[in-house]
Amino acid sequence: MSAVEAAALLHAGEMHPRELLDACLARTRAHDGAIGAWIRLYPEVAYTAADAAGERLARARREQAAAPLVCGLPVAVKDIFAVSGLPLTASSRVLEGNIASGHSGAWRRLEDAGAVLMGHAHTDEFAIGVATPQVGNPWNTDMSPGGSSGGSAAVLAARFAPLALGSDTGGSVRFPASACGISSIKPTYGRITSHGMIPLTWTRDHVGPMGRSLADAALMMTTLAGADPADPITALGPAVPAAGYPLTAGRGAKPLAGVRIGLPVNTDPAPPEAVQRVVDETARLLESLGAVTVPVTMPSLPESLVTGDQVEMGSYHQQFTDRLGLYRPENAVVAGVAVASLVLPAGDYFALERDRLRYQSEYNRMFVDQDLDAIMLPGAAVDGARRQEFLGISVTAGVTGDVRWANYSGAPVVTLPAGYSAETGMPVGVQLGARPWQDEQLIEIGLELQEVLPVWRDEPQLVAAAARTPEVGRVPPGPGPDPTNTIGAAAPVRTPPMNPIG
Repeated sequence: MSAVEAAALLHAGEMHPRELLDACLARTRAHDGAIGAWIRLYPEVAYTAADAAGERLARARREQAAAPLVCGLPVAVKDIFAVSGLPLTASSRVLEGNIASGHSGAWRRLEDAGAVLMGHAHTDEFAIGVATPQVGNPWNTDMSPGGSSGGSAAVLAARFAPLALGSDTGGSVRFPASACGISSIKPTYGRITSHGMIPLTWTRDHVGPMGRSLADAALMMTTLAGADPADPITALGPAVPAAGYPLTAGRGAKPLAGVRIGLPVNTDPAPPEAVQRVVDETARLLESLGAVTVPVTMPSLPESLVTGDQVEMGSYHQQFTDRLGLYRPENAVVAGVAVASLVLPAGDYFALERDRLRYQSEYNRMFVDQDLDAIMLPGAAVDGARRQEFLGISVTAGVTGDVRWANYSGAPVVTLPAGYSAETGMPVGVQLGARPWQDEQLIEIGLELQEVLPVWRDEPQLVAAAARTPEVGRVPPGPGPDPTNTIGAAAPVRTPPMNPIG
């Protein structure tokens, strides 16, 4: 079942959260040995939460009151989000034995809404890379699930849980969504709190809801979006829709009539022909729904922004310089270079931030000049990748797809599966992007496309392989004071995206 379908049964009392958790854990234990999506499972914590959710849902039915839609749904959380009293290791030996001292803002919102924490999913170490090599893609376990939220995407594709939490600093929910045939939302920067999350670069990090379908991800986003006093930037945007984000497509033969979608002609890097064919067919489907597609030229990214990324990464990772030998070898080099970049004068760093503001202005101007509602790009520029193929490539490098535009502009993006490569048979996804704070309208467009392109329902054939995942219970929280129990995780710099023009 999708998360939306499961939620309907839970709220109607036709299924108990414990039954759904039983099924998710049974499937995980039977098949995750070949995939390795989870780094840790928390059955005791999960069953306690499932029973509490069952009581909450029953009370809501008796009182004819509404319960949050995520109530009772099992969730996988990327191993960079703190959960008090549980391990938090960023899939790295560097943080072996680390125990979170508090909740991340994202998990707190999910827990308060009755979601069931099933476990932490693997990330590419410290969310640095694009491969998550310790995880196999459920469609072909010799292949990468993408990164850095590869474990979260693999959990969803393998049907181990209906929802997952990821993050996106340079495509980290979009690459895995495209590679694994699932859906994700990279919201407007500041729409969802990043408090209590191990950072990669503070001014690019986005919390990303992930689901099998776009509707599933939107269901999760309704709970996650909104103001968090611990992350003041979340109070600066427009109000979250009172009824939540949309979950269903509209009606009519031409539901996208009047919608203009830009197709960038300067995608960099350009995808292989088999991927582009799927993207082209998706553009024709949009046109069949009434949309007008127009060629557009994306503004050029200032190369200086990569230097800013390194400075921010180095500011966090300098606390681990005595443990560089514990990183994966290729990531030790990346972290070392990032720490070395701290010699950049502060004035130069803020000059790089001004380059980002100029880029945001150019991005918004493109929408105004072309009268665009959205743009569409390939979800990735690779046609599948071997698990070890892109080791040492940082997500901020933009090597495996054209994604950095969204992190530097702060714009929202939805990614959804569009088909399969005729060459490799692997899933191919598309990105749909809009202007900052247009999350709701973008989701509406994506849902219309998903309605006529239901490939998200396709299921990979898994092999029987018993999971080897540690099953862990809660312990006393770490000393803190940051929820991650590390130094410097809280963002010293958080600037909202420039308001759209027009």
